Amino acid sequence: MSNHLRNIRALFENAKEFKVSRKVDTYEYESLEKMILDDNIRYSEIIELFTDKDYREWFYQRNFRGKEFNIVRYSEE
Repeated sequence: MSNHLRNIRALFENAKEFKVSRKVDTYEYESLEKMILDDNIRYSEIIELFTDKDYREWFYQRNFRGKEFNIVRYSEE
């Protein structure tokens, strides 16, 4: 998986903690998805988009469902 897609996944997971700051209209879904995947949108805007639970779920189904992510957390040993 590309580094860009891993970054998007991290933003996706972190956005769950925020209150909805922007509701995405359904007609915008695909164009915003293309902008996100093509890296034509700032990460701060991506977080804002992912606060919309409906859009976040739609994006997840199309881009992350069934893909394995190896998440390694830093720990002091």
